[in-house]
Amino acid sequence: MKLASFIHHVRKNVKKMSHTILRSSFFDADKNGHGGNRRTAQLEELVTSAGYGISDIGRDEIRDPIGNLFSGVHLVINKHNFPVHTPRRLVASGWAYRFYKKAFTEHSNVKLLLWEANREHCLIAPYVAKDFQFKVLAVPHNIEALVPGNTDPFTGKGFPLSLENELKCLSQADSVFCISREEQWLLRSYGIEADFLPYYPPKSILSELLKFRRMRDGLIDNRFLILGTAHNPPTYVGMIQQIQLLNQISKNVDFHIDIAGYGTEQLQEYCDGPNFTLHGTVDQGKLNYLLSNVKAILVHQKAGAGALTRIPEMLIAGVPIIANSNACRSAFDYPGVYCYDNQVELAAFMNKSLDFPPILERPVAAERRFIDCFKHLVSLSTESQFETTFDSSVRAISEKLSSVRSHEAKLSGDRP
Repeated sequence: MKLASFIHHVRKNVKKMSHTILRSSFFDADKNGHGGNRRTAQLEELVTSAGYGISDIGRDEIRDPIGNLFSGVHLVINKHNFPVHTPRRLVASGWAYRFYKKAFTEHSNVKLLLWEANREHCLIAPYVAKDFQFKVLAVPHNIEALVPGNTDPFTGKGFPLSLENELKCLSQADSVFCISREEQWLLRSYGIEADFLPYYPPKSILSELLKFRRMRDGLIDNRFLILGTAHNPPTYVGMIQQIQLLNQISKNVDFHIDIAGYGTEQLQEYCDGPNFTLHGTVDQGKLNYLLSNVKAILVHQKAGAGALTRIPEMLIAGVPIIANSNACRSAFDYPGVYCYDNQVELAAFMNKSLDFPPILERPVAAERRFIDCFKHLVSLSTESQFETTFDSSVRAISEKLSSVRSHEAKLSGDRP
């Protein structure tokens, strides 16, 4: 076989197998799930539109504490010098290293990791990926160190050390896309050239939101909805603060508040007034009924990271948003969002006549940047795979030729 034909043959075989990437995420792409599921679904739709499939990395339990400990020592201390403070954390790091190593070793397609799981011991993912010549596209759902109560998985310490270590891990990625402008700004301030990909619902969710929008025939003057997952600590604390603010302004505003969402049953003690109806966890039919009868959604957060997926979704569904400035992050300029900083401004917006929000525009330019970046990393990965395959093939041919020549020489020496 001629050299040019051989190179073409190798390239063709590499391209044939390059249709699936690896993904490390804590969430399934579930349109009926919470915000994390929906962000994962959005990313999956973009990857699929680029012509690639996704294979998820499972975090299988490996019941081998001694083996995990030695793996942790190898990866964390000897190779990458992580500041691990306890043997238990070292064992957990070794466990994460082993399931990532297994995934990278067994994956025979394009060597690209879509990394969404930037918390706990999954922070080691980009280091292990680089050990196995994988490109890394990081899309953190939020900066985990900014979530109140979160600690660094290696040291057990909180902010600001946890932020320093998380950013160090994110800096190992080949490209990073943030869900909020604020986190993009933060990463760039630390020298990480992060891009911005806002949340926009994938088609399966978008079609339902648009269908609901057509059903909404108006805004009820004094009915509002607090909606969220109270199992999420920042959301839970924000809901309590929201209720307290509403009690303070109840003499000046005529309102009725419906409260719904996963885990909101635990808010019962704060909702003893006649202005509040606590529904708790509701099905989609009940949620649609509540949404169809509200003037606006109320959103309040004391602290938080990332960006709230329900803000763009509710706007598309035709429901205005009244939110405090922390909850409004990356959504200040969305038509239909009314941002307040104190109870006086909250009361003013609740008394105000609110316009029916226009459909939020799709972030086409940001999606294009993401897809272009994805394809570029695939190209780099494929080129790297070609070089590796080519080198190994050349070595194999060279060894074969050497063996043949040695055999011929031996036969020649045996002739009389």
